[in-house]
Amino acid sequence: MTIDLATRVVGPSEDIHIIQPGQEYWLYDRFKASKKVFLDFPGLELDFSKPPPADHILKRMVARSIALQEWYVNDQTGPRPSDKLDDYVGREGRRRLGRYVGAIKRVYWDLKPGAIVVVPGPHYSDDVLIGELVGAPIMYKNRSLYDEEIIPVRRVEWRRRKPRSAFKLEVRDKFGKPNPVTQLDRSLRVEILRAGFDQFVIDDEISVRLNTTKDDFNTLDDYNIQTFVNYVAGVLLAADLGYDKEIGFNDAIGLLRQHPDMIPELKLNINSIGFQRIVSHNVKPLVIAALLSAALAVAAPGSASPAYAAPVSTHVVNTAAPKNDDCTVQVSARVAVAMKLMKLDEWKRVCENAREASASTGLSTTMKVRQRKKAKP
Repeated sequence: MTIDLATRVVGPSEDIHIIQPGQEYWLYDRFKASKKVFLDFPGLELDFSKPPPADHILKRMVARSIALQEWYVNDQTGPRPSDKLDDYVGREGRRRLGRYVGAIKRVYWDLKPGAIVVVPGPHYSDDVLIGELVGAPIMYKNRSLYDEEIIPVRRVEWRRRKPRSAFKLEVRDKFGKPNPVTQLDRSLRVEILRAGFDQFVIDDEISVRLNTTKDDFNTLDDYNIQTFVNYVAGVLLAADLGYDKEIGFNDAIGLLRQHPDMIPELKLNINSIGFQRIVSHNVKPLVIAALLSAALAVAAPGSASPAYAAPVSTHVVNTAAPKNDDCTVQVSARVAVAMKLMKLDEWKRVCENAREASASTGLSTTMKVRQRKKAKP
């Protein structure tokens, strides 16, 4: 069985950027539907196979683009602005052009595929879109956008969205800045990650999200989920304490009671539809979610027995992180240890609890599980 952690690992020097969807947010719906983000500069033809043009050239290009934009806003009244850059000589000194040039370089040259971007909605109750850039920048035309004027864009995969009102004041203040692009303070990155990613690693926080999708959620559902989570957490604690023999459910829970400071933190969203988030400074949340994903996996036709029938050998990968990422290596080792220490009957029992919770609430993770095919006789 292969478990893909699908976990976003954010390095200490990695930044998150807010991209404003045009003046008065007029591009917000387009960004959301088209899975593209861009700066509102029509007719800005760029060659991404080369370094960016010199600043004075870019300023002329921006001046031409602004003139073209204003012409469209005014219903194309009067002659079309000149396409010749030489006709914009002398306009490079405008203060705002320097800011726009910096934004163009940042969005189209500096931000690499996978960079996290945030697009705020216009109103307090509107969603904030959180995604990752996909591939290199491209030139784009669309009849509904400046009558097919060419415009550079970045493709984006939206991960999640969250109402603007649900963010801390410090983050909401950043959403309101008029700059085309704003680099988020690094101290605020975790707010975006919690909103946008089910699993992530940043600084000293490792966090996973267990999702529920059904409208109803009762105390038995919660009991079933926590039965699984706490048994795995207790088994991992036993490993930390040097246990090398199988440990039963009651003994695992007893260890948690004896060492409450070593239990991962649990944060609840009590709404239906909602989620539970497990947080720690070590990899235990990822191990718990990986084993839960294995327990919930349905055996495909022709595959070996599912994990809930008996602990199986697992191969752990993380397609959202560099190969041989240290965190992935740690999770793989801890999964193997947990499988070794769990009693078969107890593992089956907590898997049944998890599967009952899944049937009742839609309990799931966004980790992916691939099962081995049965060996042919």
